Amino acid sequence: MNKKILKWNFIFQYGYVITNIINALILLPLYLHKIDSATLGLWLATGNILAWMTLADPGVGDVLQQKIAQLYGQNEFSEINKTIGSGIMTSAFIFGLSIIAGIVFYLLIGTIIDKDVSKYAGLQTALMVSIIATGLSLVSFSLSGINQGLQNPVHVAIGSLSGNFIFLAVNVVLLFLGFGVISIAISNMLRAFYINIYNYIALRRVLHKHQLFIDFDVTHLKRFVKIFSFTSISRIIGGFSASLDMIVLARFVAPTTITLFEVNKRPIQMSQSLIGRHSVALMPMISHANGKGNHRQIKSLINTQFKYYYYAAIFIGLIFCINYHTLITLWTGPGKYIGNTIVFLLIANFFFAQIGYFMANIGYALGDIKMNSYINICKGIISGVLFYFSGKYFGIVGLIIVMVTVSVLVDFIFFSYRLHRLGFLSTALVGNILKRWLVVIPLAILAGWLISYATDLFIPAQMRLVNLLINGACFTFFYITMVLLTDGEIRSQLRHVLNKGLTKNMRTEKLTIKT
Repeated sequence: MNKKILKWNFIFQYGYVITNIINALILLPLYLHKIDSATLGLWLATGNILAWMTLADPGVGDVLQQKIAQLYGQNEFSEINKTIGSGIMTSAFIFGLSIIAGIVFYLLIGTIIDKDVSKYAGLQTALMVSIIATGLSLVSFSLSGINQGLQNPVHVAIGSLSGNFIFLAVNVVLLFLGFGVISIAISNMLRAFYINIYNYIALRRVLHKHQLFIDFDVTHLKRFVKIFSFTSISRIIGGFSASLDMIVLARFVAPTTITLFEVNKRPIQMSQSLIGRHSVALMPMISHANGKGNHRQIKSLINTQFKYYYYAAIFIGLIFCINYHTLITLWTGPGKYIGNTIVFLLIANFFFAQIGYFMANIGYALGDIKMNSYINICKGIISGVLFYFSGKYFGIVGLIIVMVTVSVLVDFIFFSYRLHRLGFLSTALVGNILKRWLVVIPLAILAGWLISYATDLFIPAQMRLVNLLINGACFTFFYITMVLLTDGEIRSQLRHVLNKGLTKNMRTEKLTIKT
């Protein structure tokens, strides 16, 4: 497997999420100060309704990435040309369909949330601009998927990261100019437009380099569209259920409470996106290796990368458990922490959903698209029904309990079982993982509690930043030390990396002396 391509896949996936996190850390406090709280709360809720227009996209970008990467591994260049052409035609149709869907949802928003959106400054204009921005974003997913499938992650990474910086700069300027919630929508639209232009230019270059071209073949298009008979239903149901939590809250909970909930779940969501991108970065290479028939390499890659993945998920979950109150207070000010019950439930959902997300993405990359879609359809139906009743009768706590239950039963258990059935997750590996968790997690919980107790005892309550830094540093040191002591494979890999670095430095020094 090409390590350079894998490196750029990680740069793209992690860089995109990290810049989003930086943007959120900078912009959310600005939103709270520059936008009315009620308007912001409704923007968050109605934004989920407009996100339904993305359901017009049955996952074209993901399918293009998987199919093209596999065909590229098989050297099926004629089929690649046709797949790119079919993908672009499908993407153009989806853009038009999504705009129509967005307008329909825009007209129905007031009825859905039972509120008059015209009473909130700038909200109607922002929603209209968001329709265009979302449509353009759907097109960018397809262009990025094609580039990723052609093992061209460099320009995908550059385009996405620079697009996020454009979003931040425009947003900040417009907020200080008094555009309010409209600034968010305009920034999103400009970012999507820029990423599309950049990705298309990059695509033309890579096509020229490999002597490929865009082949618009109607016969191939008909075969290509059949794939989406499964993915489209999955996306529609999954999309509705994923956004239904905020919509249910908008109907049964005050807008200011929605804002409070969004503030508290935002760091967890950002971390979820950050860690989850690890598995997404592996997908193009796994599809490409599967096309070449390198199953042994795929198993080795999964075994190694999943270990990094779950250690990171455990670390983030536990460090949130001991520092979340301090983090939210420092970030948004006193009185914004929503309570331990809700936060701990969100963290539990984070962990189980993350493990399932890895398994689902690997299965998808291996071509198990049909079964992946079936599982998500069932998950979406169950979640959607339970969200409404749990939210109506039990509020935010009820919603999160449903999330945790579904994450455990569907994401964590079923997707793992499916990857096992595909032959890429052995019973022995699962047993070793569970044994390691039984050692690592209890020890980390105990150490985290002791560290938190000690810092609270010796550091004054007013020194929140000092408390956060010392607490986080001590737990990080303990966690890394514990992993290295209990996991011989990680020690061996670290030793290999250090030896490789020392050898490289020695060679550089010898060359310098000779020169």
